[in-house]
Amino acid sequence: MTFDKIDFEALGQEMIQLRRDFHKHPEPGWTEFRTTARIIDELEKLGLTVQYGPSIHVREKMFGLPKEAVLEACWQRAMEETDRPDLVEAMKGGYTGCLTVIEGALPGPTVGIRVDIDCNDVEEADDSRHPPCALGFRSTHAKCMHACGHDAHAAIGVGVAKALCACREQLRGKVLLVFQPGEEGLRGAASLTAAGHFSSCDYFFGGHVGLLDGLVVGTVAAGGHGFLASTKFDAMFHGVASHAAAPERGRNAIAAAAAATLGMLSISRHHEGSSRINVGTFHGGTGRNVIPAEAELTIETRGSTTEINEYMEAEAKRVCQAAADMYGCTLETRFMGSAGCIVCDEPLVDHTIEVLSQMEGVDNILRDINFGGGEDVTTMMRDVQEHGGQVIELVFGMPLAAPHHNDYFDVDERVIPLAARIFVKLALAAGDWKK
Repeated sequence: MTFDKIDFEALGQEMIQLRRDFHKHPEPGWTEFRTTARIIDELEKLGLTVQYGPSIHVREKMFGLPKEAVLEACWQRAMEETDRPDLVEAMKGGYTGCLTVIEGALPGPTVGIRVDIDCNDVEEADDSRHPPCALGFRSTHAKCMHACGHDAHAAIGVGVAKALCACREQLRGKVLLVFQPGEEGLRGAASLTAAGHFSSCDYFFGGHVGLLDGLVVGTVAAGGHGFLASTKFDAMFHGVASHAAAPERGRNAIAAAAAATLGMLSISRHHEGSSRINVGTFHGGTGRNVIPAEAELTIETRGSTTEINEYMEAEAKRVCQAAADMYGCTLETRFMGSAGCIVCDEPLVDHTIEVLSQMEGVDNILRDINFGGGEDVTTMMRDVQEHGGQVIELVFGMPLAAPHHNDYFDVDERVIPLAARIFVKLALAAGDWKK
């Protein structure tokens, strides 16, 4: 079968139903047990060999793993929700995500396509005006929601595999299809990259639905700038507990963490480019009448360059240490993830735009957009570039019902079959390109 003979309308409906299944059963980073098992099952039905489990990861690079009790609880939940317990068993300990290679009938380049599969720590809106509620696929997991479109990405990846398998006779070279865990928090790419999966890629494509406000389905951004380098870390303040009636005998960890929070939000910005800092969560204390001995902050810094991000990170840690010292506490920090800056390769941007310009359903092409945020895919992309390959990130436009990471976020499902067609067409066209 050729690309033109594939029934993308029927395939699109399959992908939409799969997306809704993923949406109903969201799983955060390193706990995507059921999600990965469902993906593997779909790929194996195509006759593909799928790599998964500990063999695809480097354990010491699996940043930001949940606590053991959380991992175990999520694993047990997945065992109850899946009809492939053999696959879930093989991922115990957080070894989620998978990879597969689709071999073409003819020699040619190696094309990498990456999609992410994890959800956000968000409680989904319970409102009949919210389509997942109205249509019966609202999240069934408390404080877990696909509020960034990764459910659509996972479904798109499966659709790409089905379409490429159907037109293998046209495919020159091979396609490495990556279903990445732990994108949120910039945690999952480092492990897969350290395992060496991407060093042989001649061309590498990432993609994301939405992201930019004001775009409609049919608008595609091919390349751009503004990937922010970012570091995620936790700060633990250790004080001394005491009865609140004798506060001088204690060392107040919450007071130290509070001072650190306000101090970090007051860090001077850098004159050479954009910088960001956020304190996302604050936990501490054990009781109303107890001087709190423990407090914990989850923190992220960002910068338009690696150097600016490093400045923000260093300043944040300096402020935390000063706050701990001021209240007689000790400070412990824990690295949780990071990503760097990246520049899309102009030759690949040119090739991509040429393909997009000839595709039905693509009505508007944007060449240079400002991403304005961090993306874990940059770790993979940088590795590809260091080994001589070319990289690009695509944005598949769609109207936004609510911002990303919001409890009312939803995907315009018309974008799903379009994105899959684009990835497939680019993979087929790559055999014509000269690096």
